[in-house]
Amino acid sequence: GGWEEGYHAIVYSIANVPESIDGINLQNECNTLDKNLILVSDEDRDGDFFVTVHDMKTYIDDHDYILNLVVDTTIDDNLDNVGLQLSSGGTQNTVFQRDGDNGGYTTFQKNDNYYNFVTHDLGWAPYTSEHYIPLVIDKPGAVWNVKSLRDGVSGNEALRKSFTNAFVETKVEEISCPGGTIIDGMCISRTENSNSGIGGDPHITTWQNEHYEYHGQCDLVMASDPKFADAKGLHIHIRTKLVRYWSYIKSVAIRIGDDILEIEGSADAENNAEPQYWVNFEYQGKLDTFAGYTVTQLTPSCVSKREYKIDLSPTYEGQYIIVQAFREFIRVSFIGDARAFGNTVGLLGDYKTGKTFARDGSTVIHDFIDLGNEWQVLPVDEMLFHDVAQPQFPEPCIQPEDPRGARRRRLA
Repeated sequence: GGWEEGYHAIVYSIANVPESIDGINLQNECNTLDKNLILVSDEDRDGDFFVTVHDMKTYIDDHDYILNLVVDTTIDDNLDNVGLQLSSGGTQNTVFQRDGDNGGYTTFQKNDNYYNFVTHDLGWAPYTSEHYIPLVIDKPGAVWNVKSLRDGVSGNEALRKSFTNAFVETKVEEISCPGGTIIDGMCISRTENSNSGIGGDPHITTWQNEHYEYHGQCDLVMASDPKFADAKGLHIHIRTKLVRYWSYIKSVAIRIGDDILEIEGSADAENNAEPQYWVNFEYQGKLDTFAGYTVTQLTPSCVSKREYKIDLSPTYEGQYIIVQAFREFIRVSFIGDARAFGNTVGLLGDYKTGKTFARDGSTVIHDFIDLGNEWQVLPVDEMLFHDVAQPQFPEPCIQPEDPRGARRRRLA
């Protein structure tokens, strides 16, 4: 309308949430509430509500809300850039960008002060960067471009779908896993997922935080570095299982030096709470340490989940390899830097450049199906798993009938 005061709208909305809806007391019935607020406005503040940015952020935090902004915010002069998450004071940012014509989106990092690449309508919203965007900096929420939404609604169906998918999936993560990301039902903190990871219905995050999916069934080289820890060597293989249209990570085998740890998920985890792992091919072998490194096993209250944390100290202080099992799904993630993982090759790409190299170390592969096939385990990589599953090279990886990843994210 003629008067749009977003701060007033936020305070009014939070202050007037009813205790009961349709006779149901929300707090009593739900025990916990996921509190989310979405501010939609194509203007900046009209300014007769005298509250500072600091006061506003404090008010939102004190009431445990996550704020998302759908405002006039053109990102890098491109309507295909539908959203932006801001961290480190607005200097390290994740951009959500339309990918293709089927509702897909991808993300990329923009490490620059947002003032330098975010613009606004000078007639209606010139102060959006000062009034609204600071409310979501270093917070779980994000800012979304209302112009991208309008352009999608007015006829650009592909942009509308991409905006919707990016927004909805991001909201699901914010609600269920504040400050983190949801992968196969597991909440992964941003710290643990900051470098790279691979999990479940194969979501692969390269060392440079690029995302793609590979749905072939076979044994794959996730990461390998013969020089790790003074030439002890680190080799991580994953085994995927096909379910007609998609696949998931069934197990992971990690070799450091002469020791091998294999961890597998369980489709019947609720009835069989036994951990599924092998140490040097011995089922449920002693696992206080592995290859000289301390291993911590964590079992949350939900028996379907289990975590194994390999502490790489003292070789690499404060760096870890983390394996999480959720039912039949396995996820592997890392906490660390180039000291431990800087020379690895495999599905995660090159640590320093982010390039997804072939085995020759020079050819860059952009198609994620070709990349996955390239890193199928070969005889030279040796068998790390306690048993043999089909296919094994020279049989190629088995591809799904209709790989779901094709409609979502591709390598840039």
